[in-house]
Amino acid sequence: MKKPPIEIIIPVEFKALFTTAWREAAIYGGRYSLKSHTVARFLLIRARQAKTRIGCFREFQNSISDSSHQLLADLIQKYELTDFKVTDKSIINTLNGSEFLFKGMHHNEQSIKSLEGLDIAWVEEAQTVSQSSIDILTPTVRKEGAQIIYTYNRLMEDDPVHVRLVIEGRPNTLVINVNYDVALKYGLMPDSVRLAMEDDQASRPSLY
Repeated sequence: MKKPPIEIIIPVEFKALFTTAWREAAIYGGRYSLKSHTVARFLLIRARQAKTRIGCFREFQNSISDSSHQLLADLIQKYELTDFKVTDKSIINTLNGSEFLFKGMHHNEQSIKSLEGLDIAWVEEAQTVSQSSIDILTPTVRKEGAQIIYTYNRLMEDDPVHVRLVIEGRPNTLVINVNYDVALKYGLMPDSVRLAMEDDQASRPSLY
C-alpha cells in the first residue's frame, strides 16, 4: 500500500522563506513564536527537494547537544522522514546527498572559513552573535544564490544582528517579526504553555 503524503505545517507568516528573492533573513520575536521549529521544517523540506548543504550555527556550541541537531532529529522522527540518516555529528539525506553540519562560531574562525559550498546557513540564538562572527560568516556563505537565516529573541536594541538586518537594513533582506499569536492561530501552543502565559499576563505583566 502506498504511504500517504507527509503533511508538514508551515505557517503562512513564513511563506517568503520559500522564495529566492532574499540573501539574508532576520526572523525574530518572542518565545513560542515557532521561529526555530518552522525554520527547521523549512530546511528539511529544502533538503528533500534537492541536494543542499546546510550549516547550522550558534555563537556558543561546546558540543552537538548545544546545537539545532536534536530539534532536526526530533522532526525527522516525528514525520518519519526515513530518507535522512542521523549521526551524532551530522544529518544526511541518503537519496540526494543533502547534509546538515553543526558549528559554533565563537573563537572558531578557521573552522568556519573552511566550510565551502554552503547553500544555506542557519544561525540560531542569533541575539548572542558577535559582530566579528557575522563578519566571518557572511563572506564564507558566498556560493551563488546562497542564503543566511538568523533566528533570535532580541535582547537589546543594539544586538549586532538586529542592527545589521533590521535597523540599518541590508540589500535583499527578508524580515519576519512573529510572536506567540502565530502558535495560537494554528493551534500549535500546548494548553499548559497558554495557561501559564495568560496567568503571567494577568498577574506578572513585566514577565509576560
